[in-house]
Amino acid sequence: MLGLRSPSGNGSNVEQWKTFERGRPRAPRFALSLPVRYRRHGGDQWEDGSMRNISRSGLFFTTQQAPPVDARIELIFALPKIIRDEPAGMVRCRGEVVRSVGTETQPAVAIRILNYQFMRTQAPPP
Repeated sequence: MLGLRSPSGNGSNVEQWKTFERGRPRAPRFALSLPVRYRRHGGDQWEDGSMRNISRSGLFFTTQQAPPVDARIELIFALPKIIRDEPAGMVRCRGEVVRSVGTETQPAVAIRILNYQFMRTQAPPP
């Protein structure tokens, strides 16, 4: 089941549609705990994070140092293993930080996904 779990504990792997303040529907979130690597768009230094959930339009992850709101970032993560021990591949996406929350010692970041690419590689960049 791809490591997905229900945030509500009701056995469903997807949160129900919720409404933004502006009345637009919010994409369902999939609770997914995976390591991620990210860097500022065009930067050289990769940082570590931990994905908490993902949807078709965004991704939420924790990290040691949150990039500022409106920052463009590049993020990469491995898809869960599905068949045997072969990795399903990697996803590289570019996004924009829309929210920074959490605590000083464990910040969390929400990004809007601007584009993404599926890749067949074995490991994220160092």
